[in-house]
Amino acid sequence: MTDERATDDPLPRTVHALEARAVLGDVAREGRLVPEPERRWFEGVDGDGRPLRVHPALVSPIAAGCRDLLDHLDAAPEELGPHLVVLLQAGRCSMGWFDGGEAVETKSFSRYVVRGKGRAQPTHLATKGKSRYGSRLRLQNARALTEETVERMQQWWDEFGPADAVLVNAPVRLWASLFEADPPPPFGPDGAASGTPVRRIPRDIPRPTSELVVRTWRFCCYLRLERPDA
Repeated sequence: MTDERATDDPLPRTVHALEARAVLGDVAREGRLVPEPERRWFEGVDGDGRPLRVHPALVSPIAAGCRDLLDHLDAAPEELGPHLVVLLQAGRCSMGWFDGGEAVETKSFSRYVVRGKGRAQPTHLATKGKSRYGSRLRLQNARALTEETVERMQQWWDEFGPADAVLVNAPVRLWASLFEADPPPPFGPDGAASGTPVRRIPRDIPRPTSELVVRTWRFCCYLRLERPDA
């Protein structure tokens, strides 16, 4: 992702989290941008009085006590620590471990778990009851995929230490299934118990691949700027 600029707008559309203070410092001081009620973005005007919305990078969300964009930029990290990115769909998982802003290791798993009509077998079983041989095979594959995913998470935890945050894009049921495994992942489903934040990636993700994990990580590192009046 690059810092694209509209032809009539001096501000970029995206800014890397590590460059945000330098690029947006004047805007934050001269304008007034405060968190919207649910603290998903900053809303207000820039120094010229034009409406502006700033979505924070997922690697640096709006802190609970943050009053405005200037507060946020002052608290922005000077470097990016370890992060785990998880992209999970029925029958496929791609993950990546990133540190210092760079990919340390990526891994993808795939198993046959989707029925002919496109529904993942665990979801089908929850609504239809008993299964035949093909269904049992898909369920075994689903469990194997879950175990492989959790095993790799634990391996990275043991090798690299805890992540600063886990960034995830996954259906709710599939994400919950990871924590039904024995043993479960080395962090809680919402991060509350383990102290490792878990943040949802607000983006439609196609079929997960290791390449897509890297692209998604880059997306998570950028603030996005919008003109609500445009």
